[in-house]
Amino acid sequence: MRIACMAALILFNYLLQSTVLQSIQILGVTPDTAVILIVGYGIMRNDVEGAVFGFFAGLAHDLFGGYFIGLYAMLGMLTGYVCGKPFRDFFHNIYFLSFFMVAAATLVYQLLFYIASFMFLGHLELGHYFQTIIFPKTIYTAVLAIPVYFILYAVNSRLERYERSGRGFFKKG
Repeated sequence: MRIACMAALILFNYLLQSTVLQSIQILGVTPDTAVILIVGYGIMRNDVEGAVFGFFAGLAHDLFGGYFIGLYAMLGMLTGYVCGKPFRDFFHNIYFLSFFMVAAATLVYQLLFYIASFMFLGHLELGHYFQTIIFPKTIYTAVLAIPVYFILYAVNSRLERYERSGRGFFKKG
């Protein structure tokens, strides 16, 4: 059930990013809701599940519109792993944690994307790229982090209740 729900969430996120969010650009950038989901999933579950979710969220982005196959998958996997590592025994219902983690993750994610995709091609305008894309995208994504994390937290809580109730189904009683 969790795998189907996460696959649907990844697909829904990609459709949302490629349609609705394109029409609400601010300063020419759109929020990266995939990073919000990857960070949130890493915080709520753990580093390994965050990495797996990040890999498949990034792979969906690579397959349907990425510049290089595997770049977003690698960045998503690294983001999910790093964001899930320190929060194993943490209260997952602290929504402002997602704000700060998403802001930091988006900043690093975008810098790594710049290095991997533009710097190797000879485009060395980091200051311009930071001012026009990285910083606005980080702010825009971080602002959306709390409501999206709230929804993801509700979905995860419901899935955990479903998983706990289903575990006793085959027990002898």
